[in-house]
Amino acid sequence: TQTFLSVLHPAQTGMSVLRKLSIMALDNINELDVKNASPFPTALRYGVIGGLLVIVIGLIQYLLGITSTISQAVGWLSMLITIVFPVLAIRGHRDNDLGGYISYGRGLGTGVLTALIIGLVTAIWTILLYNVIDPSIMDQIMQVQAEAMEEQGMSDEDIENVATMTGKFMTAPVMAAIGFGTSLLFGFVASLIAGAVMKRERTIA
Repeated sequence: TQTFLSVLHPAQTGMSVLRKLSIMALDNINELDVKNASPFPTALRYGVIGGLLVIVIGLIQYLLGITSTISQAVGWLSMLITIVFPVLAIRGHRDNDLGGYISYGRGLGTGVLTALIIGLVTAIWTILLYNVIDPSIMDQIMQVQAEAMEEQGMSDEDIENVATMTGKFMTAPVMAAIGFGTSLLFGFVASLIAGAVMKRERTIA
């Protein structure tokens, strides 16, 4: 019996060591996977959702009348989306993909990538709205601007000159570029702040 136990004890010890080594190997694999986790799926998910919400807001504005005061007030929600969703993407990537840890650079990159996707969706929507859905919107906007300048006492010649200059920029591609740039700018600023606030580095024991 003692001989059997003396043989069994080293075997049990060996199994215990092997088990610990296996756990350590799995831990290392998990750490490697976490480290190499791409932010793109998370940024794509939040970017597409944010972009779709911008489209919904745009449709509401269109139904209310693109030049109405209420419509312009609703439009500020689009700016809020370009701020909030990059922040949500940074938090989601940190908590769901990286095990609760994230560097400042990765957080910033995740937020900017999300804002970039929102901007692309917004740009596509803008081109469709002004070129396909209702090309007369540009004329409506310029008419409202002309009436506002007339109320300010500007002469017809001045109004016409301003309208000519404005008309060069009131095109779907230019409006889409402005929307894209605005989304990227707001998202970048939000990501700069959120990346610093949400940063959580791994401590090396």
